[in-house]
Amino acid sequence: MNRDLHILCAHLDDFEISCNGYIFKHYNRYEKIYVHVATNNKHKEPLTIESLNELSTIIKKPLIYRQHNYNSTRLKTEMDDLKNSIYTGINFKRDFDILSHDNKDLHTDHQVCNEIMMGLLKLSDRFITYYSPSSLNFEPNYFIELNKEQYDFKTKTISKYDIEKDQSYSKVGYYLNEHWNIGMAYVMENCAKYKSEYYDIYKIKKWTTNGEG
Repeated sequence: MNRDLHILCAHLDDFEISCNGYIFKHYNRYEKIYVHVATNNKHKEPLTIESLNELSTIIKKPLIYRQHNYNSTRLKTEMDDLKNSIYTGINFKRDFDILSHDNKDLHTDHQVCNEIMMGLLKLSDRFITYYSPSSLNFEPNYFIELNKEQYDFKTKTISKYDIEKDQSYSKVGYYLNEHWNIGMAYVMENCAKYKSEYYDIYKIKKWTTNGEG
């Protein structure tokens, strides 16, 4: 196996809110899974690391945490520096897929992350964006079912965070249960034949098979 997955999240907690479904379904595709986080928060980081370690234990594969340590209030002006920090951590001799924020996200930091990773679109085999509570008119075309155990794990990890310690007005509304299973609302609207209770939703921008079955 000569394939990596590079996930970019603007903030600590974006991974737990949006990325579990893809990891649960596809972790066996990858030799290495990197979780890049653009910005840091001293209250959240121990919780994120704990959640990543718990998920690693479940899938029996390490999640490689890469903290780029930028400040969320300056991410747009420091975009080129963040891009360099992320790109220099990618082995371009290996095949890789990308999982990142969507371009229709209202959050400025999320838009920056999407623009950075879009620079890798042609070089990646798969490029997939994920739903965030700050997404606008998200148009998923990939619905990943979560079983009850996986959904309970997701809600447990999100529930660890405390909005009072986030110090970010942009996070208001993030920790509402309605967002955690928002995929179900999209499934009910667009895929009536699907009957499961829990979904994470994604948008496939690029999906090449390169001869795979």
